[in-house]
Amino acid sequence: MVEVEQLGQPVSLLAAAFTPALRTRLLILQGTPFCNIDCRYCYLPERNNKSRMSLQTVRRAAQRLRDDGLAGDELTVVWHAGEPLVLPPSYYEAAFGVLAEELGACTRLTHSMQSNATLIDDAWCRFFRRHAVAVGISVDGPAPLHDAQRRTRSGGPTHAAVQRGIGRLRAHGVPFHAIAVLTHDALHQPDVFFDWFEAEGVHDLGCNFDEAEGLHAGSSLEGHEDAHAAFLARVLERSLAAGGAPVVRELAQALGIVARGLPSYRYQGQVWPDNAQVLPWALLTVAHDGDFSTFSPEFLGQRWPAYADFVLGNVHRGGFLDSMASDAFGRLWRDIHAGVQACARHCAHFAYCGGGSPVNKLYERGSLAATETLYCRTMVQRPFHAVLQRLEHEQQAEPLTR
Repeated sequence: MVEVEQLGQPVSLLAAAFTPALRTRLLILQGTPFCNIDCRYCYLPERNNKSRMSLQTVRRAAQRLRDDGLAGDELTVVWHAGEPLVLPPSYYEAAFGVLAEELGACTRLTHSMQSNATLIDDAWCRFFRRHAVAVGISVDGPAPLHDAQRRTRSGGPTHAAVQRGIGRLRAHGVPFHAIAVLTHDALHQPDVFFDWFEAEGVHDLGCNFDEAEGLHAGSSLEGHEDAHAAFLARVLERSLAAGGAPVVRELAQALGIVARGLPSYRYQGQVWPDNAQVLPWALLTVAHDGDFSTFSPEFLGQRWPAYADFVLGNVHRGGFLDSMASDAFGRLWRDIHAGVQACARHCAHFAYCGGGSPVNKLYERGSLAATETLYCRTMVQRPFHAVLQRLEHEQQAEPLTR
C-alpha cells in the first residue's frame, strides 16, 4: 500500500477525502488513435495506428464508471485522441447503444466529437442530428493560416476539404463550434483571422495554441507573448463590435470568472478553486485498448521517466478507484498536488485558475510540481487581463455582458 505524505493515509482512501464527491465530467474515449491528416503541431504519438476500441472495451469502461460511482447527473462522452470520423457511423451507433445500456439509467449522456471535418458527408450529418452530437471542427481560419500547418499525409492542403465538410453541416442544419490553433503566423493577422470565422457564421470559437507537448517540442508563441496580448485585445474588440459573435471561448471564460469566480472543492480541510485537470477522475481518458489515465487528457500515449506511460490501469483488469492504491497513481497525484500547492503560494492568478495544466508543467518545466507556464499565460492570464483592461475602459460593463 502506497503512503502519500501530504495525506497521511493510504491513497486507496483518497476518494473519500474530497467534497463534493469525485465525479467524472468528461469521459474521453479513443475510438481510434489514427488520424487521416498530418498536422505539423500534432503531439499524438500513435496517429499511424489504425486500431479501434472494441465494443467490449466501451462496455467495460462504462461499467467501471458506473460501479465506481463516478457517473454524476450528467456525463459528456468525448470521442477524441485521433480522428473519430475515420470509423464509420455504424460503429458509433453500436457504441452509443452500449453506453446507453450501461449508463443511461444513472446519468444524462451527451456525446461530443472533435473532427478535422475532411470526412464529413451527408451520412455523418444525419448521424449527428439523430444523436444530437456536439460537433467541434478543428480549423485554423483562412486557407493560408490553416494549410501552413494542417496538411494531408502526402503534404497537401486540407482547407478546401474542411470547407466542404462545414458546408454539409450547414446544409443539414447541424450546429458546430470551432477550435483554432494559434501559431506565430496568426498573431499579426487578428482581423484576417476574425473575418474568416465571422464570414463562416461560427458562433463559438476556441483559440488554442501550438503547445509544447509530446512529439511537438516547442511552441511558436515563445518570445511573441506581447503579440498574443495584442491579438486577444483586437479579437475582443472585434467580437464586441459584432455583437458577440464569434464568442471567443477564452475571453468568455475570463469574463465568467470576473463575474462569478470559480466553483470550489474541499480537500484536506482546505478550500481549493476548481480545476478539472488537477482533480482525480474529473477528466477520465480511456485508450482504444482499455488503458486509462486521468488529470490532463494529453497524458494519453505519452511517456516520461518518472511516470512511465501515465497508464493507471486497464478497464479489463480493474476499476478506476482501485488504481488509486497503485504506485503509479501515488506518484502522479503527489506531484500534481504539490504543483497546485506551489501555485497557491506563488501565483497571483491562482484563484482564477486552480493550479494550471499538469501536462504543460511537465513538458514546459520538466516537473508536475512546477508553477507558471506558457500555457498559463496564454490560456488563462492574458485572456483575463484583456477582459479586465476592457472593463476598466468602459464606463459600464453592459457591452461585455450581452
